[in-house]
Amino acid sequence: MRLTSQPILGLTLLTAMALGFQGPDRESIGGLDKRRSDAVRKATQAGLQYLADHQDAGGYWRADVGFKVNADYSSTKSDVAHVGITALAIMAFLSQGHVPRRGKYGKVVAKAVDYLVLASNENGYLSDNGTKMYSHAFATLALAEVYGMTRSKEVRKTLQRSIDLICQCQNREGGWRYKPFAQESDMSITVCQVMALRAARNSGIYVQKNVIRDAVDYVRNSDNRRSDGRRNRQWAWRNMDDGVFKYQMRRNARASFALTAAGVTTLYGAGIYKDPLLSRGLNYMRENLRDFNATWKGHYFFYYGNYYAVQAFYYAGGKLWNDYYRQISKVLLDFQSTDGSWPNHTGPGTNFSTAVATLILSIPYQYLPIFQR
Repeated sequence: MRLTSQPILGLTLLTAMALGFQGPDRESIGGLDKRRSDAVRKATQAGLQYLADHQDAGGYWRADVGFKVNADYSSTKSDVAHVGITALAIMAFLSQGHVPRRGKYGKVVAKAVDYLVLASNENGYLSDNGTKMYSHAFATLALAEVYGMTRSKEVRKTLQRSIDLICQCQNREGGWRYKPFAQESDMSITVCQVMALRAARNSGIYVQKNVIRDAVDYVRNSDNRRSDGRRNRQWAWRNMDDGVFKYQMRRNARASFALTAAGVTTLYGAGIYKDPLLSRGLNYMRENLRDFNATWKGHYFFYYGNYYAVQAFYYAGGKLWNDYYRQISKVLLDFQSTDGSWPNHTGPGTNFSTAVATLILSIPYQYLPIFQR
């Protein structure tokens, strides 16, 4: 296992901006032909404009704070400042070459980063309006990417505290749960924390090796075949089930496309690049991608699942990546609304879906250090 430290990667975008580079202009994106590449450029720029137009004066983006209930989303607060959605929006802007106080959207990004810094509690918890560890991890990841690009002392201070909290909250299973210091774990929360830890480590923040090691053990123990030698079929939840990784380590926990994408991305994020679980996970995702997208398009499962699938396939590279990106780019291009947003029929809201869709399409640009091979 290796968890690389590459703080210099974060400087590539700043160097490009200093030379007058104003955004992606490559002929081909992600192996697409020129026509599709041009369509992706147009779509992502429209997505960023939508986000910029819907940023609150306080620097944040609004969304519904809530939690998953089977295939539904239960809101505890509606249309409020949301740490996690703000972090995803920041990542979308960064992925297109926009850093704080530089370029077309420099002020937008700077205001959003200031909001995240202000959302840091005394113990390092990044939360507002009751957002949970999902949002803490997304915010930590965004701040790590910003710090890698700007070396801001204020961002570093906030980032260090948030990373310390993540390390302190890892439980005996090796994972994390919705709230800090929970005794149980789940895959969907664990992947967020590991990616935040990797981004922080890449930007020069110290992360204990045993934290990553224990997270890897948790992922391995979540193998859907581990408990009884065969895949778990108890949860017949449409075509989403029967994946490689389970939601939790308990025997009857469900397994799915999204959780498999999360498990594969966690292993890659921890520096594991060769493992039978990676091959199984990628093959399962490849075989089920079309059905997953057809079933859940517009649902927050669709955006969440592809947020991790794009990372998993991108790390894998080669034909797996090219085939995936051709499919997901077509789906997202066909599904974008005329105002530049992407619909979210079930979930936190349109700011969420637009930020994630823009980010998915932008990963091949390689401006975010966490997504540089």
